Amino acid sequence: CMPFELPPEIEALRKVVRDFANREIRPRVHDMERDERIPQDLVDQMGELGFFGPHFPEQWGGAGMGELGFVIVQEELSRAHASTGLLVAASSGLAARLVYQAGDDEQQRRYLEPLARGQMIGAFCLTEPTAGSDVSAIRTTAVADGDHFVINGDKAFVTNGDRAGVFLVFAKTDADLGANGLSLFIVERDTPGLRVLRLEDKMGLRASDTAQLLFEDVRVPRSALIGELNRGFRIALATLNMSRIGIGATCLGIAKEGLDLGWQYAHGREMFGQTLADHQVTQHAFADMQIDVFAAESIIYRTAAMADAGEPFEAEASICKVFGSEMAQRVVDRALQMHGGAGYLLGSPIERLYRDIRVARIYEGASEVQRNNIYRVMKRRAG
Repeated sequence: CMPFELPPEIEALRKVVRDFANREIRPRVHDMERDERIPQDLVDQMGELGFFGPHFPEQWGGAGMGELGFVIVQEELSRAHASTGLLVAASSGLAARLVYQAGDDEQQRRYLEPLARGQMIGAFCLTEPTAGSDVSAIRTTAVADGDHFVINGDKAFVTNGDRAGVFLVFAKTDADLGANGLSLFIVERDTPGLRVLRLEDKMGLRASDTAQLLFEDVRVPRSALIGELNRGFRIALATLNMSRIGIGATCLGIAKEGLDLGWQYAHGREMFGQTLADHQVTQHAFADMQIDVFAAESIIYRTAAMADAGEPFEAEASICKVFGSEMAQRVVDRALQMHGGAGYLLGSPIERLYRDIRVARIYEGASEVQRNNIYRVMKRRAG
């Protein structure tokens, strides 16, 4: 279909990312899935090419291309390999964005620039073993002690938890205020008392490391506090609203890859004297897949443009995530069905996509929570 008309510099960025993905990522997907690791040299190359900072200002090591730039990077990386896209998304779309949106000048100088250049990887630490969608149930605490805070608790499902150099950690600083008593701290990897408890063994996104972390009497200076005390929840909401557009872009990339895989297989597979694609039932399936992809592309690019223009986009960001994740699930499922038994075999590209896409309806705010967000904004806008 005719693509949304993007500025020339954004289309040039797409070409750079796609060429890199085809040349450097795709040939290594099998090895990365087997080793459950994204090689450091690949991370370094992406950093040098600016893939970690398209949305940040040039003064902090970014490219100044806004959310549209971030969306295009996420779409193209995830199209080639969702785990690689997630490494970048979690570091630059969440951790670095927190520093950019709420950090002071010194924190931005010390952390944002290396994060935006991919010289440092970040991790977002909000979810806990007993607290996911219910942020008020967070048990990790940060207690003031002179010129320091002492952090104690566990964090779960931390993307980049095994390789990150800095962790953006939400902890309770006022237990009486519930979710409104959270504060945000930046914790460097070598801080005593911080350790990885375990790496999770996941259904999909196998090359992306997901860790449970323990914070045991972790002492950080007061300068590690990002934003104001007890304002962490609001900072988290603002950051997650932005990152959900990127999750939609991740899903869009996966869906486009699934559509391509289905197209290639159906036009090469013969049955009953015709190719699979010659049958009308297959053609209708492709039409439905194209409808989904076109709609998602329109929603996601438009919302990114809204964000860049400074327009309200809270509900639209949730729409990007809900529609994007559910759309991609449908497209990949149809593509796998076209493959028949061949698509069910471990190691086939469509089988990997099927596993990778499932979590998109869960992480960074489950679809049910997103629907709550959408309705709440609808009600507010209705007056």
